Amino acid sequence: MADDVQAAMQDDDLVKADLRNFARLKDERAPWDSLFQEVDERFPNGAGGFLQTTPGARRGEGNFDPTHITANGRFSAAMTAITVPEEKQYIRPRFADPDLMKIRAVKLWCERAGQRLYDIRYAATTGFGMSAHEDFDQLGRYGTSLVWTDAIEGRGLVYRTLHLSQCFIDTDAAGLIDTVFRCFKLTARQCEQMFGKDGLTPKMREALAQPGKEHTEFEIVHVVCPNTTWDAEKMDHQGMPIASRYLAVDEKMYLRRKGFHSMPISGSRHTTSPMEKYGRSPAINMLPTIHGLNAMKHTTLRAGHKAVDPALIYFDDDGITSLSTKPNGMTGGLVSEEGRPLVARMPGGENGLPYAMDMMEQERSTIRTEFLEEFYKILTDPNSRMTTTEVLEVMGKQGILVRPYASRYRTEKQAAMCQRDLELALRHEQIEPFPPEVLEAGAWPVIDYDNPLAAMAKAEEAGRTMRFVEVLTPWAQADPGVFDYVDTDELIPGMADAIGVPARYVRGKDQVAAMRQQRAEAEEAAAGVAAIGDIAGAAKDFAQANQISEAA
Repeated sequence: MADDVQAAMQDDDLVKADLRNFARLKDERAPWDSLFQEVDERFPNGAGGFLQTTPGARRGEGNFDPTHITANGRFSAAMTAITVPEEKQYIRPRFADPDLMKIRAVKLWCERAGQRLYDIRYAATTGFGMSAHEDFDQLGRYGTSLVWTDAIEGRGLVYRTLHLSQCFIDTDAAGLIDTVFRCFKLTARQCEQMFGKDGLTPKMREALAQPGKEHTEFEIVHVVCPNTTWDAEKMDHQGMPIASRYLAVDEKMYLRRKGFHSMPISGSRHTTSPMEKYGRSPAINMLPTIHGLNAMKHTTLRAGHKAVDPALIYFDDDGITSLSTKPNGMTGGLVSEEGRPLVARMPGGENGLPYAMDMMEQERSTIRTEFLEEFYKILTDPNSRMTTTEVLEVMGKQGILVRPYASRYRTEKQAAMCQRDLELALRHEQIEPFPPEVLEAGAWPVIDYDNPLAAMAKAEEAGRTMRFVEVLTPWAQADPGVFDYVDTDELIPGMADAIGVPARYVRGKDQVAAMRQQRAEAEEAAAGVAAIGDIAGAAKDFAQANQISEAA
C-alpha cells in the first residue's frame, strides 16, 4: 500500500525540473548570503540562520554600540503598530464597482466581513501578532521576509514567519514573488508525523525501523508555485491553482503532492533595486555606518579607559619596585624629599573625547533616521499641542516618509495575505455568504486597510477640507449664503470615509432622503395646521367685528 501511494506521486521529469530550479535559485541568492551573514554578525537578536552557528551560541561580540539593534527593534514594533495594529480594526473589504458599493446591504456585508476577518486573524491561537513582529524584524534586517498562512483543522488559521535563510524566491512578470523553494531538515520521526508512514521514502522507513536512527535528518525542499497544468475539473492536486510539492532531496522522491486555492506564502521586500529579486533593508543600507560607529565606539572606549586609568611615566625607577593603583593603595618612593611627585600620568587624548562623542551621535542619528525613528517620534510626541486639523496636516506630510515602504508592504504582503484569509474563511463558512447583488454581479472583494498609515494617506485631503470649512466660517457670519458652495451631501460621507467612521454609523442616501421627506411632510402639515388656525382666528375676529357693528 505504501509503495503504491509513493509510486502515484512520483514524476521523474518534474523532480529533475524542481532540482534544476532549486539549484538556479540557490545560485541567484549566493551573492546575497555573505551580505546576510554580515547582518547576522551585527544583529545577534535575530535567528542568525545565515551564520550556521550552534543554537545558543553567542553572537554579536563585535558590537560596541547597540544603536542599530535598538533601532531595528523600534522599527519592528512601530511598523507593526501602524500597519497591522491589534487594537484597531483595519481590514476593509470593498468591491471595485462603485455602483455596487452604493447598495447599503453590500456596504454592511463588507463591514461585517472585515470585522470577522479581523477577529479570526487576532484569535489567540493564530500567532499573528508574534508573526507580524518577526516579519518586520526580518524586513529591517534582511529586506525580504515571507509569512506562511494555513488552516489547521480544529485550530483555525495559523501564521508563521519563515526565516529567509531557508527560502529561495522567484518572481512573476510583474516582479511580485510567486514562487518559493523552502529548504529545511526533518528527522525521520518528524517526517512520519508530517507525511504519514505511507508517504515516507525507503531510507526514512529504514531509519525508523532501527532503534536510535529515528533522529536521522533528511533534507526536504518544499516547492510552492503556480500550477502550470491546472485543470479545475480535476479533484486531486492538479485541480489546484497553486502547486505544493515536498521533495526528499537525497532520494529525489516526492513525499507529498497537493495544492492550494490561494497562495499560502506572502512575501514582501522593504525596497528593491532594478534587476534584483531580494530586497534591501535599513540594516543593509546602514552597514558601513554601523561598522564605522562600532569602530569609533571601540576607540572611544579605549580612550575613556586610558582617561580614568592612565598609564604612568617617570624619569628613574630607582627605589620603585612596584606600583599600587587600586583605591587606597600605597606605594613608597613616588615622591622626592621635597614632596615633588616622581611619577606622572601619560598624556592621552582626553581633549578629543567630546569631539568623538559628537561624531558618534551624528552616526547614531543617521542610523535612527534610516530606521524611520524620527518619523515615529513625531507621531508619539507627548508634548504635542496641535489642533485636530494641524494633526491631520502633519500626518499627511509625514506619511510621505513611509508611503513607499507601506505601499509595497500593502501590495506584496497584506493584499495576498488578506485574500488568502478571505478565501479560507468563505470556504470554511466562517463569513456569511455574499449578498445576492454581489453574486449576480459575479464580483470578488478587494481589501483596503484603514490602519494609521492609510489614515496618513487620507489625512492630507481631510486636513485641506477642514481648513476650507474653517476659512468659510468667518465669511458665513456676514453672508450665510457662502456655504451654498459646499455640497454637504458629498462632504459628510466623504469626510466620514476619510477619517475612518464605520459605515453603520452613517446613514445611507436613501435613508437620508426618506428622513428629509418625512421632515418636509411634517413641516408642511404643521404649516397647514398653523394656517388653519390663522384662518379660524381671522374668522372669529371678523364675526366679533360684525357683532359690534350691529350693536352700534
